[in-house]
Amino acid sequence: MSQKDKDEYYFLTEKLEETQWALEGECNDIDCNKYMYKALLKKRYKPVLDHNYSCSEKLKKEKLTILGLLSQNRFKKYRFEKCHVCKKALDKLSDKNIIISFTRPSRENKNFHEWKGYWVHKKCKLGAKIPEGWKKL
Repeated sequence: MSQKDKDEYYFLTEKLEETQWALEGECNDIDCNKYMYKALLKKRYKPVLDHNYSCSEKLKKEKLTILGLLSQNRFKKYRFEKCHVCKKALDKLSDKNIIISFTRPSRENKNFHEWKGYWVHKKCKLGAKIPEGWKKL
């Protein structure tokens, strides 16, 4: 049952990212005004376009629905972690948290690099120490 929950969590987070990108102006909805006038733009007409005018309300509702689904108890173990620096709880879906990344040459194969990442609060990122032998990205 845990693998099914994990798959559902990753699917929902992917949909959430897609809706956030659409709300920021990178909409891929076929009903959006951005695509309704695509033929006119090719003919060099310049209609006044309000991007996301037709789909912004739908996207906002979709985002709230996905966030509601992700707040269920069965997804808490995937969504919440401890900050690597201050050891307090953090929410992976919050804008107040980031991943700090480190790389190093692989020990098994010299043509590859290893990657390591930690979730931290944005305010804690300056206090993160680089592990020995790693480089910060």
